[in-house]
Amino acid sequence: MDFKIKVKGIGIRILITVVCILLLHTLFAFSHRFAEFYFHRLYVWISLLLRKVLGKVPFSIGDVIYAAWIITSVIYLLKICYKILKKQWKLLGIQFLQGIQALLSVYLIFMLFWGYNYDRNSLESDLSLEVNEYNADQLYRLTDTLLQQVNQYKSALGDTVHATHPGADSAAMFSQAINAYEAAVEKWPGLRYNSPCIKPSLYGHWINYMGVGGYLNPFTGEAHVNVTTPGFLQPFTICHEVAHQLGYAPEEEANFVGYLVAGNSPDIHFRYAANFEMFMYSVRQLRRQDTTLAGELWRKAVPGIRADMRQIRDFYDQYRSPVDDYTAMIYDQYLKANNQEKGIRSYSEVVGWLIAYFKIR
Repeated sequence: MDFKIKVKGIGIRILITVVCILLLHTLFAFSHRFAEFYFHRLYVWISLLLRKVLGKVPFSIGDVIYAAWIITSVIYLLKICYKILKKQWKLLGIQFLQGIQALLSVYLIFMLFWGYNYDRNSLESDLSLEVNEYNADQLYRLTDTLLQQVNQYKSALGDTVHATHPGADSAAMFSQAINAYEAAVEKWPGLRYNSPCIKPSLYGHWINYMGVGGYLNPFTGEAHVNVTTPGFLQPFTICHEVAHQLGYAPEEEANFVGYLVAGNSPDIHFRYAANFEMFMYSVRQLRRQDTTLAGELWRKAVPGIRADMRQIRDFYDQYRSPVDDYTAMIYDQYLKANNQEKGIRSYSEVVGWLIAYFKIR
């Protein structure tokens, strides 16, 4: 009797969770008003509440939760193996149902706290831009424009950008990123960033094996930055992750918002980081279409930019492993499952936004 009652209880909880998921999916699919309410009201409230509460904690709660989940998953698998060995089939069935219930609950929270933002398509209207298809000539002119800016900032910085040891003063960089958003909101009110919550990742060196520079925890709303990476990359990474906090889930949109904020920052280190990142995206896209034109532009880059590229390569060469390939493959599938058809390559789609921003015809 206890077995039947327990199975029935778990089944009811699974059914309720499934109904909630289907209801939310239906509302998003057929009610524009509900979708707008979520994007501009409900998500804003959820995100703001999480940032207000967890922003007061000096370390990453999200990273602790991830560690707890890994430990719990290992224990769960060991229990399954034990029950199989002992042929405890009824208890094994309950264990499977509990696992399904847990996964469905995590999925529901993920979608409600973050995942539905992948369906948000309001950045063009928020920033009054019209993003269209582009050709090789437009891409060349964009890349040349970005190169001129990155050359200018690099020449002004000289070698001082290398003086910033990775992670040496992350709190100051976080503060400068907040200031950059405060400056940006005067021109783009939709980028208002209240109750900041930016934290160093607890897994810095470990996630270098996966090539991760930053991430948003969708369950806690905390923005994380890998402060072990080369210091000149971090200002843009911070602004990118904050863009995710504001609800801009697609990677090309977060890249573009990050560029607007960092590229218009009073701090030259932020402006250099933003233009360096965008130049790298655009020149890679150009190389796919015309290697000769891409090589021509690279020859115009000041020596310091090539030195920064070497620094990035040397840094990540220390962490090359099969883990990087598997992680990239999993993340690529994750993005595709969340309406980003080009997967990891969607990051590079920011060039379309940049062409619209610079009004390159």
